[in-house]
Amino acid sequence: DFYKNQLAFIDSLEAMLLPNADGENTGTSGVKRRDRIIKILTTASLIINIILVIIKAVGAVISNSLSIISSVVDSVVDLLSSIILMWAARQIKKKNIYKYPTGRARLEPAAIIILSVIMCAASVQVIFESVQTFADDIEYFTKPYNQTSCKKLPDLDMSIVPIVVMVLTIVSKAVLFLLSYRIDNPTMSALAEDNRNDVASNIVALVCGLIGSYALKKKIRQEAIVVDPIGALLISVYVITAWIRQACRQVRHLTGVTAEPSFLQLITHLAYNFRPDAVTKIDTVRAFHSGTKFLVEVDIGLPSSMPLAIAHDIGEQLQKEIEKLDNVERAFVHLDFEFTHGPTDEHKTG
Repeated sequence: DFYKNQLAFIDSLEAMLLPNADGENTGTSGVKRRDRIIKILTTASLIINIILVIIKAVGAVISNSLSIISSVVDSVVDLLSSIILMWAARQIKKKNIYKYPTGRARLEPAAIIILSVIMCAASVQVIFESVQTFADDIEYFTKPYNQTSCKKLPDLDMSIVPIVVMVLTIVSKAVLFLLSYRIDNPTMSALAEDNRNDVASNIVALVCGLIGSYALKKKIRQEAIVVDPIGALLISVYVITAWIRQACRQVRHLTGVTAEPSFLQLITHLAYNFRPDAVTKIDTVRAFHSGTKFLVEVDIGLPSSMPLAIAHDIGEQLQKEIEKLDNVERAFVHLDFEFTHGPTDEHKTG
């Protein structure tokens, strides 16, 4: 793992420093290609989710399985999430330097947090229904001859249509996951995690629905019908857990968590090799999240006798080089000639 990480670090340096045939940095051309892929995947995800909501709703009506119904609820929220993420992406691209001087990149993690709340709320409703159905099933089996009880078993029917619908859902979500999980982007990370959750939850829904249907038809022990609400409960708990983790990750990004050491090494390498003839020292390198991207602060030392115009040009050029990196929102380069003060002496910290 150590050597793999080192090779990945070297590759990132080459992508940053080496130009391609068009004169662009490899990283810059890679960003454009990645943006096209993201647009294609988000559009494909939206179309697939619309189709899945329709056919899964039909499958849920036919099967009457609570596990399938919980999967439909998940798909409806998936559709809503695709719409919100596409809206967020479009809003981020709209520039208004007077109202949003630094852009609206933080809209993306905010949208993901809102989606997390919606997903958890929908799953909680399914949990309530699952617990009620489970309690009714238990009462039916423990008091089968109680004339005061009107409880009866749910009418489950996992025919060929619900089975085919669930298999198509599992396959399509697995393909979307494989296409999106390799792309380093918050939207794609949320999409990949959602697709992975869908694969697991739909497999559980299919298995639990089949067990419940077979139990109702007495092909297996009839008491096994309680597996259906239990499956719906497990799916909902799994979805809630996954989205809470996603929300916590985005909250950390919005509150300014520091960058990984490898990224700080990347910035340090860039500053160190920028103007070795002029830069006498790299005093401080800091990078921290400001939404999906980083704010970078670099303090470099220059000769005290250097003219202001030359020093300004060096700082501005280094700033532009750092801001060429895809995951950098803004860079601030501080110029100095002495290094006796601490990194936090010149700025207010809270």
